[in-house]
Amino acid sequence: MTDQRDKSRWRDKARARADAEIRLESEGLRDRADYFPELGYFLEILADGGDPGPTARRAGRPTAAVLCLQAPLELIHAHGFQPFKIFGGVSAAAGLAAPSLPAIMCPMLRSAVGKAMLGETAGPGTTALWVLPTTCDWSVKLPAMLERCGLEIPVPSHRLELPRLKDRAESQERWLEEVYGLRNFLRGISGLKRLRPALKNSMELYQRAWRALVGLAELKRAGRVAEAWALVIANSFFFDRVETWTARLEGVLPRLRENRPRGGGRPVFLAGSPVFFPNLKIPRLLEEAGLDVVMDDLCSSERLFPGAARYDDDSEHGLLRALAQRYHQGCLCPTFADNDRRVNNIVSPAHRALFRGVVHQVLKGCHPFDLEGLLLEGRVKAEGLKFIRLETDYGAEDGQNILTRLEAFRGTLG
Repeated sequence: MTDQRDKSRWRDKARARADAEIRLESEGLRDRADYFPELGYFLEILADGGDPGPTARRAGRPTAAVLCLQAPLELIHAHGFQPFKIFGGVSAAAGLAAPSLPAIMCPMLRSAVGKAMLGETAGPGTTALWVLPTTCDWSVKLPAMLERCGLEIPVPSHRLELPRLKDRAESQERWLEEVYGLRNFLRGISGLKRLRPALKNSMELYQRAWRALVGLAELKRAGRVAEAWALVIANSFFFDRVETWTARLEGVLPRLRENRPRGGGRPVFLAGSPVFFPNLKIPRLLEEAGLDVVMDDLCSSERLFPGAARYDDDSEHGLLRALAQRYHQGCLCPTFADNDRRVNNIVSPAHRALFRGVVHQVLKGCHPFDLEGLLLEGRVKAEGLKFIRLETDYGAEDGQNILTRLEAFRGTLG
């Protein structure tokens, strides 16, 4: 009984610290000179983004917990579920899970497990299912990590086995089979009989959201929106109806276009591990060091969607094949073996003119991005660009050291 009370007090303290992290980051963003009231919507839905209950109520449908972006969101939505991204950006939640998990592991997933321990994760009632793509090794082991912490996935779950060679025809056909397997899993839970009209409608809704996100990225390239706000907007995508989120973003784009271009900062490209609210340490330090992020390839920001879903055949098979191609061929995750397109995308002539250097930030334990950074550095420097690699976690202790390094890096950009 005493041990149970101790665990309860420990959870209560972690929850209070987590709430404080979210509150302080939200207040800091509202105090910025570039804040305006319409941006408050994105902060409000992020504030309870770790809990599927409010999301399910806003969306008017049960949530489907999705671990990585390789899961075709349109297919999940078409079956009547709200895709709900499992992520962790809260340091206090990561600390709660730390004693039961490896010392060096992905802080984002450690935080996600900690949120589950706090009861702020997908469970019966508001959440109908989990979809778990097998991307990095940490993602593959998420169920085992939950079990290690005395938890389990309480609803039906489905794994998507991700072929790691994109350019092989055999891999592409195998991935299409995986997408069909997900369709069958979703159909068994939803009872949906006629997928085609629902899927076509969902694809149109997500195409509209993708176009709005492209509009946001274009404004960032023009220096009219800070990376911190781009991340807040993108992070919030999974916590409301796609129609509502898109309309809200479309509503703020004209206001952002009125902003004067940000001046004084050196333009840089931000690459590497995802950045999730409320842990906006790196974007904040970049601004403080006088660096403006004009592009990124984060799966928590500009890489939220892998591009447009194009199809000529609007049969059910044609739509499923188009989604399979989009989520496999268009994805630039470093877990793929043949991923030269990611590096080429960063150093392409059209993009290279927009920035002077690349900042590659790696969360400790994020092995795919750690290795990718080593490969990226040589290519970036060969193109005459500057490169800096930052290794960090969710703690604030290394902030001053990172700031000093970024200020020195700014000096090399001319």
